[in-house]
Amino acid sequence: MPENPPAGITRTELLGRPTVWRVSDLGVTQTPHDYPADLLGEILAKAIAIKESAAEKRHLNLRYIRGAHQHIPEVAELVHHPGRLAALSELAGVRLEPYPISVISTTITFMGASAEDGTVDWHADGVPVTEIIPLAMEDVEGGELTVFRGNYEEGMARLADGEEFTPAELAVFPHRVGHRTVAQLMRVLHRTAPMTRGYRVSLNLNLRSAERPYVDDNPLYYLAADNPTFDWVDEYLDDVRQRQLPAYLAAQEGDERR
Repeated sequence: MPENPPAGITRTELLGRPTVWRVSDLGVTQTPHDYPADLLGEILAKAIAIKESAAEKRHLNLRYIRGAHQHIPEVAELVHHPGRLAALSELAGVRLEPYPISVISTTITFMGASAEDGTVDWHADGVPVTEIIPLAMEDVEGGELTVFRGNYEEGMARLADGEEFTPAELAVFPHRVGHRTVAQLMRVLHRTAPMTRGYRVSLNLNLRSAERPYVDDNPLYYLAADNPTFDWVDEYLDDVRQRQLPAYLAAQEGDERR
């Protein structure tokens, strides 16, 4: 399988240099999807119905439903939609699998011009790969995925000093209903641009490399910032024991034999 995605911008192009800690050279790509409209409509309707009881805003100014598949069974159905993983793996250039930590594997985000929702601040993702599927966009102005073209640490330091990035330093990706954005934004500085009008509801389905599940950037403190109950820790540790560590040791052994 080729390592470069067939369309969009690669990770090397975004960061200006190759990186080792990655699942492939996927940066950001947008394509139409073939997910059933009635299934997406059911997910949207249920998300809106439980927004007040299930959605929270704890971190990065992001209001979202964590573990969306646990609240809305149709989300789990979409995760296993026929041909989905194969298509996403082709886009990424590496075999992908659903992210296994339930509190962060699937989310539904609510973003808008109102202070209640807002848009997510500058950050880098903990999960390796994300598929973003807009469920609804109503009279939207702003809200584009905006990615800093350069080193994460440098960008964060400049923001801390009150600097603003120039347009040439940013890659901007507007969202569209009927299309999905597939991105590897682990250790890549990005945000959702502020929205001055309207709102958007999106479904985020997270993924990782099937062969190298240890390529991840979700330390415990980062997960705990959004999920302070710690009821997910056993699930996290089980994954480290059963999947991440064996895969890491096998990769190390393979490197030593070369």
